[in-house]
Amino acid sequence: ILSDLKKVAGDLDIFDAVVAENGAVLAFPNGRKRVLGRPPPPALMDELCRLNVDFKLGDCVLEADASSAPRILNVIQRLEFPLVLAFNRSRVMLLPQGISKATGLRAALDTLRLSLHNCIAIGDAENDFQLLEAAEIGVAVAWGSKSLFEIADEVLPGTGPAAVADYI
Repeated sequence: ILSDLKKVAGDLDIFDAVVAENGAVLAFPNGRKRVLGRPPPPALMDELCRLNVDFKLGDCVLEADASSAPRILNVIQRLEFPLVLAFNRSRVMLLPQGISKATGLRAALDTLRLSLHNCIAIGDAENDFQLLEAAEIGVAVAWGSKSLFEIADEVLPGTGPAAVADYI
């Protein structure tokens, strides 16, 4: 969620673009924000509240503990909304169909008139598969999901963000 990212990372103006909310939101240093999907319908959020599902809502993504996934999926099926669940370790995100970090990356690069062939993507969890596959060089971090290793061009050794900073 973009607002959470700003709280943790501070000023994001050093970046040409930020792909947030698992690819659903693009933010640019001039303050412009582009949302690539629609937020979950109010009826869905009302039903999740009725079921006591604790969630956070961004501009487009709904995020909850992964243990809530069966209840969220049941509501999506019952209300027939075109939404998908994407897991990120102990969290689950609810997104419009067709939205991923890779679609967000493509949209950001198109806006900046850059190519995926100039891109290195670094990921740590199951929601990074499409991102790593889209970039020219896909890098999985050694402390992340072992299943990413199979599709990554490189595995970055180390134990945390400092290793990513050194790599960059």
